[in-house]
Amino acid sequence: MYGHGAHRTLHRSRADYCALIPEGLSFEQAASIPTVHGTSWNALVRLAKVQKGQSILIHAAAGGVGQAALQIAKHFEMEIFATVSSKAKRTLIRDEYGVPDDHIFNSRDLSFVKGIKRMTKNRGVDVVLNSLSGEFLRQTWHCIAPFGYFIEIGLKDIVGNTGLDMRPFMQDATFCFFNLTHIESSRPDIMATIIEGVFDFQRRGITRPIQPLVTYPISDMESAFRLMQAGKHVGKITLTWGDDDVVPVIQQHESTQKMDHNGVYMLAGGLGGLGRSLAAKLVDLGAQKLCFLSRSGGESAQARKLARELEKRNVQMRIYKCDVSNEKALSATIKKCKSELGDIRGVFQCAMVLRDTLFINMSYQQWIESTRPKVQGSWNLHQQLPDVDFFITLSSFAAIFGNRGQSNYAAAGAYEDALAYHRRALGQHAITLDLGIMRDIGVLAETGITNSLREWEMPYGIREAEFLALMERTIAGDMTRTMHPQVLTGLATGGSAVAAGINTPFYLDSARFSIMAKTGVRRQRSDTSGNSIAPHTLISQAKSLEEAGSYVLKALKDVVAKMLQTTASEIDTSRFLHSYGIDSLVAIEIINWALKEVKSVVTVFDVLAGVPITTLSNKMAAKSTALPKELVPM
Repeated sequence: MYGHGAHRTLHRSRADYCALIPEGLSFEQAASIPTVHGTSWNALVRLAKVQKGQSILIHAAAGGVGQAALQIAKHFEMEIFATVSSKAKRTLIRDEYGVPDDHIFNSRDLSFVKGIKRMTKNRGVDVVLNSLSGEFLRQTWHCIAPFGYFIEIGLKDIVGNTGLDMRPFMQDATFCFFNLTHIESSRPDIMATIIEGVFDFQRRGITRPIQPLVTYPISDMESAFRLMQAGKHVGKITLTWGDDDVVPVIQQHESTQKMDHNGVYMLAGGLGGLGRSLAAKLVDLGAQKLCFLSRSGGESAQARKLARELEKRNVQMRIYKCDVSNEKALSATIKKCKSELGDIRGVFQCAMVLRDTLFINMSYQQWIESTRPKVQGSWNLHQQLPDVDFFITLSSFAAIFGNRGQSNYAAAGAYEDALAYHRRALGQHAITLDLGIMRDIGVLAETGITNSLREWEMPYGIREAEFLALMERTIAGDMTRTMHPQVLTGLATGGSAVAAGINTPFYLDSARFSIMAKTGVRRQRSDTSGNSIAPHTLISQAKSLEEAGSYVLKALKDVVAKMLQTTASEIDTSRFLHSYGIDSLVAIEIINWALKEVKSVVTVFDVLAGVPITTLSNKMAAKSTALPKELVPM
């Protein structure tokens, strides 16, 4: 089975992401197959379409993906070149896969570049499977042969938006990148093809489980991650589950919130996924009387199932057919509810209708069908039930940024937000929850998520357990008036989008979200913290011009690394700045930095000149006003 988050008691997956375990394989061996073999199969078979007699360079060949790629390459009788980081790994791929010693290079330095050029007589290789980053990626790109395929499977340079030299494209080379997580969420048809291809190769004996297979019990998963973090392991790591394994867990906070068992709790639009889940939670908290308002009544299969479940728990419940946007109908229904069940102590406004379309194409009917349940409905509930212990409306984060194609729904949510503030101003109870993407329950989970929101689901989506915990806190916060009347969820920051490897959400382009867009983008590092000594201070203490230049070089590397979202060690000071994708706008940032920190005046032409970074650093040092007079060049 392929899928994220599989280390749980119950895991659901698409049927076409599953495969029968080939005969002779253990569960541990089978568990090691989908990700690493899927990566290699997709790279070499589906994308590069490797053929007999071609040549291939496999970086980090002793790892899981590397070994899977070696197996496929051997099947196609390719000439294999590989890089490894230790003698033990060299021995493994030589003895296990028959790769000659003169075809194995060191992945910790750039000596492999000359080795590839030498062994291929400067032609290069037909296929590269790359997982290295920074200058190693750049130099490997220059090892590609005419009409070759460069398959990138690392994320670091992709997320960092690192520049790529264009010259190799003159040889009709192809540069590809893929991420199985993105394929899984956006193109399940392709993911299914990959899983099918991987296990077909296993059954035919083309590929086999990775060796060595290191297993850890789930109770010792920390050791497994420590081994992986050290980068010293060979092969594949798997976790096993045994009856006697003890898994450390963080003890969940035991709820102290209790509902009044004599009070009635009303859920308007409460027969949807969120409402049904919330109803069960309320009963867990002690509620014994629930009132549901629905335009369609309780005729649906889900409503009847909910009624049976609540009856088994001795809950008194009523489902009234009522349109909350109709003031007279709501007033009559509330009177009936009070006469049959008792006083209403809390309200949940869950009513919603989606009528998605661009505003320019939206009809008046589509507008009012979406807005009335939340606007008129919420107002009517407010008018009819001013004195309750809590009044909670389920709005949407779309009310904050205005989601495309949902102007009606976003406007209605914004109204609910404003109403919460209005009730608080009147001394009444109210909280509005601007919910983000719900992953397990609710409309999107039941009907399918739209493409525009799909990549937000994994990093920002809200699980059912999280939703219920939030609701419990919200109930307590409204009853005691200790929580702000508006609670936002599901919004991104620029840094979190980079970390998740997704496109920056469109709303962060708005000036309203400018601070959030910048939050977390430039990670602070200890070696560039505010406590470090300014370059101009060090320059003023330099004993030679070379020493002053070295101070500027170190500081400039830190600045460029921060701009490129990488580490200073990845910056090759023999390269030109513009080769890293530095353009005129970024050059101005460097100019301003030089003026402030180095006390040196340089121009855009200086920054973008075709000279190494070391040369630029020396020029900045020589022009610094902090440089001791005796060191100033004549």
